[in-house]
Amino acid sequence: MRHSFVLLMAFVCIAFTFNACKKSGSGDNKPTEQAGKIPGMGENSGTPEGEQYVLPAGISLVGNIYGDNCDTAYRVGSGYLVEVCVGLFNNKTKDTIIALPAGLIILATNVAEDQHGVIIQDTKVLLKAKKITRVGVGAYCINSSKHSSSSDQTYTLGPVSSSQLMQQLIGWLKNKKVSRNEYADEDSYLETVGTVQALVWAITDGEGTSDLARQIMLDKIPNK
Repeated sequence: MRHSFVLLMAFVCIAFTFNACKKSGSGDNKPTEQAGKIPGMGENSGTPEGEQYVLPAGISLVGNIYGDNCDTAYRVGSGYLVEVCVGLFNNKTKDTIIALPAGLIILATNVAEDQHGVIIQDTKVLLKAKKITRVGVGAYCINSSKHSSSSDQTYTLGPVSSSQLMQQLIGWLKNKKVSRNEYADEDSYLETVGTVQALVWAITDGEGTSDLARQIMLDKIPNK
């Protein structure tokens, strides 16, 4: 039910965005890549590009990464359409905080049918010493026409996206409240999730946004 709500919010935002004027502003740092034409995103073939993410020394992945329904109350990140359950073992003698970097791609194993996800902000995970920590990680869909996460799907930790447009969006969202723990109520959080998902899809599956439409959407998201 919550997935349906987020999808509705996102499509409403996208409909508004794509109906806005298409005039873009100028700027020396304007990305040269084209929205909707990024490898591994949207309906484009290939694997999302970037440097492969490697867990820090002393930290290892335990078992498979499964979609949805994580058997823990410990959840981090933001986004509903690609939620995964990750087990991490901390071999160190002290508790350790690791950061899943903004732009990290959560790769679906079944690329033909399932959505990849992107972590939109640096996300900290607390790992207890000499223990396995299971954590639910939220991410944003980068393939709108494919299936959202479910418990029978598996994933891997992929690259940190080198997409210019994705990195630009990450920069715009860096100081915005997007995590669930930054909101007092679920409805406000879901509204933000819908807005962020729309901004992501404008890059991965759409034709981009006008400067005005994008700024209106960004202004809807509270600052930290």
